[in-house]
Order: sequence, then structure tokens, then C-alpha cells
Amino acid sequence: MRDPEGSASAAGYGYQYERALYRIYTAPNAQTWFGIETADDVEEISQTSSGSRRVSEQAKLSVQPRKNPLQDSSQNLWKTLRIWLAGMAEARLKYDHLEYLLVTNKVLKKGTLVMRLSEAQSKDEIAQVLIDLRTQAHGMTGKGGEIAKEVAAYSDADLEFLIGHMRVEDGQFNAQMKERIISSLHLPEDALACSESIYSGLVGFLFTQCQETWKSRGQFWTCAQPFYNHRQALVNRFLDGPWEPMPFEETKFAEWAEKIDPSDMRFMAQLDKLSVPGDLLMEQFSYFCAAYSERVRLLESGRVLLSDFDKAEGVLSDRWKSIGSAHRIVSSKTLDQFDISDYNAVLAKTLFPETFPMKVGRMSSSAKYLFCGTYHRMANAVETLSPIHWHRDVSAGDA
Repeated sequence: MRDPEGSASAAGYGYQYERALYRIYTAPNAQTWFGIETADDVEEISQTSSGSRRVSEQAKLSVQPRKNPLQDSSQNLWKTLRIWLAGMAEARLKYDHLEYLLVTNKVLKKGTLVMRLSEAQSKDEIAQVLIDLRTQAHGMTGKGGEIAKEVAAYSDADLEFLIGHMRVEDGQFNAQMKERIISSLHLPEDALACSESIYSGLVGFLFTQCQETWKSRGQFWTCAQPFYNHRQALVNRFLDGPWEPMPFEETKFAEWAEKIDPSDMRFMAQLDKLSVPGDLLMEQFSYFCAAYSERVRLLESGRVLLSDFDKAEGVLSDRWKSIGSAHRIVSSKTLDQFDISDYNAVLAKTLFPETFPMKVGRMSSSAKYLFCGTYHRMANAVETLSPIHWHRDVSAGDA
């Protein structure tokens, strides 16, 4: 029969990887060092302005819904205290600051011994909980009692130091470790849909590194920087894939259409001079509003830069100029000789190609609204480095 404790043990080891990843991505700096299954389940060593700092963490996962893995008589609790006390003298000589952290996925009841150990701050509180600790230890029997009595036998000074430097994080903070880790990665918006895949890639990266070290009978230590690098590599892998702007229907074109007066738009006046049918005129106005909405969203999200839009408009401007030059050759006219039919011919070839390719930074778009709407923005000749026109009437003030 399969050992029912086997899966619980495996889950416990997995919890250590999660805790290590969380500490890595919330580290004080990239040079912070981490150990797994060294002197503790997870160790964190860093340099602060006031000296070296070590955080020793014991992680206790429970897969049983109602079981408290850190009850007063729990061997988990007393073994943890014994481990910390056994290495404390050496650690105090080596590090300027020590922290002892006991972590569990279960919510612990207030008033239990472990919570009182965590919450004791003042000398009086520490002295009282030390009395309670020894009382509990001397009342225990069996293997757990032996371990507890070993703990209680340490000097007042050692126990008081430990109590003053230990704390507990229970399930109020650690029940959903995966979500906390993903949040700590600070993924860009484009990678959020792939967050679980990125998380799995990071867990696998840590597991592989640990296994390679342990197979060679070494202790696993790593700094945070390789994990920052691997996170970025995973993010880039997803961001490098093709992506397009938001579909027209999902933009805020309707909201912007209410805010923008078509009569204030230079491009609308120019299209009106070309006698563009009313339905097409309003369609182009909706494209302008949608393109404006998407431009604002992309810039605010940090997906693309203003310089990316400037470059995209430059490419569209070159295309428009080329279409105009080709028409001049076919019509044998100069720009000053252009009439309504000439402007309409350039407009038709510019706005109504078979496809609508446009590249803005890392975004490759085939959206008609963004293509046409950006041209109309350029025709407005406001806040663009590449102004164009649909109709040029010098006497009326057109550029």
C-alpha cells in the first residue's frame, strides 16, 4: 500500500521551492544569497548599511485541512527551535543581524505558544513566554518531550535572544504562495496571460539547479541575479511573439467620439472638401477615435514609446508621399495643378489598400482603424513629426 505521507512530504519540499522563489524575488538586492536545505529550509544572507544579515527560515506545510502543524506539542515546533538554538552561537559570531522565521500555510490561533513566541517584544513579554515554553516542555512525553526538554535546557540568555529575533508568518500571508510569487515578479501587461507558464519555468529552473548541486553532494547556494535574468528571458520569450493592437470593437472609440467634436478636426474638413460620402466620413472619424484611444492605452501601459509612434508615422508619411509622386507621373501634373479628382485618387490609394500593415515598436498591426486613424492624425498636423494632407487649399490656409 502506498505511504499516504509520501505525497505530503513531496508537497512540503515543493513548498520550500516556492518560499525560496518568493524570497529571491523580494530580495533586498540582486547580490543577496540564498541557500536551500543548508542550515535551514531556506536561508537568506545580505549586506545592509549596518552589517551582514541572515534570515533563517523553516517552512511547514500542512495538506490536512484542520491540522495545525505548529500546535504547542508539535515536534515541528520543537525541532525548529532546537535547530535554531544549535547553530545560534556560531551564527551570532558570523553575522551582525539574525532573524528566525517560521512559515506555514495554515492560519494559527492567537494565544498558542508559537504565536506568543512570535509576538513577544518587550523584556517582560519575552520573560513570560520563556516560562510558558519551559512549562510546556516539562509537561510533554515521548519523543516530542525529549526534544522539548533539550530546548528548555538552553540558557535563559540563548532562549531570550531567540525569542526576541523570531517571528511567524502563517496562512494569512502564505496560503497562496504561487499568487504571491507571480505578484512579486512584476510582469509587464503583455506577459500576464502567460504568468503561470513563467512561474512554472522559474520553479523548474530552481529545481534543476538544486538537483545538480545535490547530486554532486554539495550545498545549494545562489544569488538572486541569475533568477532575475531567467525571469527576463522567460518574459522576452512571450513578448517576442507576434501581437496586435486591441480589436476595433474593444477600443474606447465611442467614448472618444463623444469627447471630440468632428468640426474641430482638420482632417474632417479636408475630407468634406473631397465630398467623401457621409457614411464613409463618419467611419473614418470612428477610426480616428479608435486609433487615438489605442495610442493612449499603449503609451500609458508602456508597451510602446512615443518614438515608436513617431517612426511609424514616418513610414506612413513616406508611403503617402510615394503614392502622391506616382500620381503626378501618371497625371503629368504638378502639386499646384491638383484638383479634387487628384486628391481623391491619392486618398483612395492611401486609405484603401488590400492590407493595412503597420509596425509600432514591437507591435505588428493589421488593424484598419489604426492604419487609417493614424493617417488622419497626421492630416490634423498636430503633435506629429510627419504631417500630411488630404486636400491642400492654400487660399483657405491649408498647408
